Amino acid sequence: MIEIVVALLLSVQGNIIEHTYKEKLSACLKSKRLAEREVNPQNVRFMCRKVEAETEIFMGSKKIVKIITMTK
Repeated sequence: MIEIVVALLLSVQGNIIEHTYKEKLSACLKSKRLAEREVNPQNVRFMCRKVEAETEIFMGSKKIVKIITMTK
């Protein structure tokens, strides 16, 4: 299914290497704060963005399969 969802994105040197579905923006921002405390922020960057993505339900939870476009 293709839809617009909130995603927590992990990028290294400008390349997105990981993405995680979040139900709402507040949940994404909370996860972002926790993640930034755990890693060196000079090497990686976390972002919360609305993205158009291909999603699926796997073992009862929604997952992002592929990001199609990032919205502004």
